[in-house]
Amino acid sequence: MLRIKQLPTFDSTAAGKKNVVDLPLGLRYHVIWLELGNNAGTTGHEVANTLTDLVEDIVVKINGKPFRTHSGTQLNQINGINSSAFLLKAYGTTGEAHRRLFLPIYFAEPWRKNQGDVTSLALRANGIESFQIEVNLVADLAAPVLQGFYEFDYDNREIGLVSKFIRQDYSAVGLSRDITTIDKRDFIESIHLFPTTGTARSVAEVKVTANGEELRDRITFNENSASLLSRELIPDTNGLRYDLIFDYDDPINGALPTQINGKPINELTLKLTWDDVANGTQTAIIKRTGPPE
Repeated sequence: MLRIKQLPTFDSTAAGKKNVVDLPLGLRYHVIWLELGNNAGTTGHEVANTLTDLVEDIVVKINGKPFRTHSGTQLNQINGINSSAFLLKAYGTTGEAHRRLFLPIYFAEPWRKNQGDVTSLALRANGIESFQIEVNLVADLAAPVLQGFYEFDYDNREIGLVSKFIRQDYSAVGLSRDITTIDKRDFIESIHLFPTTGTARSVAEVKVTANGEELRDRITFNENSASLLSRELIPDTNGLRYDLIFDYDDPINGALPTQINGKPINELTLKLTWDDVANGTQTAIIKRTGPPE
């Protein structure tokens, strides 16, 4: 049975600052909910309180080392691929001080169809020294709200494998490029390719090879979206974020292995083609499973 408990108090709730909470050890975490708001102003006075108004980056750490880095908006978008049920929950009226957003950080994966897969990556905070979340609040918030709660049970086993969100930036210049520097470690579940900064361009086509084997032919944005939609996933269909999902057929063991017999594979290449000439930075969030960093 899952228990629910309030988060410990953050060390600060300061706009434009890194605010840190230390999580209790010895528990198995299924999901952590961040409650966000802005108490500025009075009822009827317009208050900045959308997700992008409130929070910038969220960093989750084990033993002081990040294993999940994303903005609040990036996290919410990736959660929503699995179902609208996994998006943030909002209460109150937009623009008023009583508005509250509840943003989930999932460790267990309740969207899996197999119950064993659902709980297999719930985070066992055992045999580690610290488990923290850092929330960077947007500057100039007059009265930010930052608190939350978590859902947990107990499991005495050591921490084991964890699900990671690794954010990487790559140069985006021209119509296409090959990315060959993705770390060959862990199992890669998915790679989420956001519109480029600089000149805003979107990934229109992706090809993937590993050890010379073509895992994905040159698959267009629409072809990829059609495949994911047929599996009851909800990718971006507006031509903006390209969701490359290796375990899209659901079993957790469908992720891409990057090592064979403990040794990294020789080659892993991601060929990106943009919808127009790019001149900026390509941001990718790589969701991978492996031991803590």
